[in-house]
Amino acid sequence: MRPLYIDGALGCRVTWDDPALRIIVPDRADQLFPLSRISRVVCKGSVEWSMQALLACADAGIQLLFLGKDGEIRARWLGQSGERQRLTQRLIDLLSRTDGPVLYANWLLSMEKLAARSCGRRIGLCDWRERPALELHRQIRQTLGHHGRHRAALIQNILYSELLVWLPECGFERDNEMLLSMELDLATDLSRLLLWDYYIALLEPDAAERGGNALQVMAELFQQRQERCYKLFRSSINKLHQFLLGVS
Repeated sequence: MRPLYIDGALGCRVTWDDPALRIIVPDRADQLFPLSRISRVVCKGSVEWSMQALLACADAGIQLLFLGKDGEIRARWLGQSGERQRLTQRLIDLLSRTDGPVLYANWLLSMEKLAARSCGRRIGLCDWRERPALELHRQIRQTLGHHGRHRAALIQNILYSELLVWLPECGFERDNEMLLSMELDLATDLSRLLLWDYYIALLEPDAAERGGNALQVMAELFQQRQERCYKLFRSSINKLHQFLLGVS
């Protein structure tokens, strides 16, 4: 299965044509995408969905991510979830403690420091051990410029959409009501961590010269580095498990 990326346009519609999604764009031939071949859907810009198509995706457990024209997240549509798993319960137990949110925030900061150091070392900074993550992040965004920051936002949202699939496989119940009430968004937190690895590619001299549709270009970049990204994700989840066991 592969993600489906839809770059919206005026009059773009998605309808349900069992067993497939039908994408309709004026002046173009309709496209059919069987649900059995779709892992998740990322929509950017103006895309009109029929309720039947939305419900078909929900029934199949397919998550939808809706992005604005500038790449910002506007909405999510979650598929059916399974039973509660250990990772979910451990996070609930932690965040229910008085000091839980602070402990989790400190863990996240330590993970970001590791990611920033790795990024700084790989891009050749002499002081990568001492450079604060916030300062390095500010420097990278300044170097990327407006165009590069837009592409970084697209990459982060693609990562977010992937994490909505990967996390349940690791025992995380993404729509748990108690976690939602605690305002924990693990997919957003991990997408920020994983984005550090993509800054390296975005800072390459030829990165700005990659033409074509920005969403498609960034989707291809993600696919090229997907295996490494998944390994980093699994490493982060293992560290999260170790942290939760350590404070339990």
